[in-house]
Amino acid sequence: MIKSMTGFGRGSAGRGANKIDVEIRTVNSRFLEMKLRGFNMDPALEQKVRSLVESTLLRGNVQVRIELMSVQDSQKMSFNRERFEILRDVVKKIHVDYGQRMSLSDIISTNDLLTTDEPEELKPGIVLMAVELALNQVNEMREKEGHQIQDDILNRVETLKSTIDAVGEISGRFSTEKQTQMREKISELLDGEVLDETRLIQEVAFLSERADVTEEIVRCKSHFTQLSLYLSQEEPVGKRINFLIQEIGREVNTIGSKSPQTDVTNHVIEIKGELEKIREQVQNIL
Repeated sequence: MIKSMTGFGRGSAGRGANKIDVEIRTVNSRFLEMKLRGFNMDPALEQKVRSLVESTLLRGNVQVRIELMSVQDSQKMSFNRERFEILRDVVKKIHVDYGQRMSLSDIISTNDLLTTDEPEELKPGIVLMAVELALNQVNEMREKEGHQIQDDILNRVETLKSTIDAVGEISGRFSTEKQTQMREKISELLDGEVLDETRLIQEVAFLSERADVTEEIVRCKSHFTQLSLYLSQEEPVGKRINFLIQEIGREVNTIGSKSPQTDVTNHVIEIKGELEKIREQVQNIL
């Protein structure tokens, strides 16, 4: 089943100072374009994150935001009792030995007696786990939208098939209709003289050959079948479908230029309209 390139996902892993929140947004793009924002990661870890995202999403404009819970929210401060008692004894000894009165604030600040617990070292696995959770949500959304796009395109392909069949039926009547029209006009011009049937048949055959669109119709039908097959594949097919739409467009243009029949021209306009709608949908297919 095809996938859309539009998706959104969130993922969280870890706890405390090592809690990681990841948010991923994707929209359509011809290639894979990724922007990574958030806290400063180790280059090796950042490369692992990029590789994971690239191998999972394959194509699209991807925005990845990775946030590390603020250290201040989980820091703990403690009083350094041992240091305080040592300094207090030093101040007393100075007073006893030298008669000099001093206070602790003369030789140390309050911050020197307080220590901050260092947060645990951030484990790369926590970051990658959060990224994977976010990617899973992105893929779920891509698959859901891809299914909707697939249904829409398949319905339009059925419309194209019926329209091209109508073109074939109308074109098949061209020879008989043209022969009748030419016979009537020539008879009026001859004003009762004998009509050269052989010459008439030759002229009609010449015009019919120039207006024959059988080959173009056959190729269009073949392209429609291939398009339906692409839509059922699991692998990315967006670029191939886009190319196929271009080929169908060329065949339809040829039909329009070769056929002098008004009804065929009207159907050609209808087919072009449906192709344009499919082309717009294909731009968002992976």
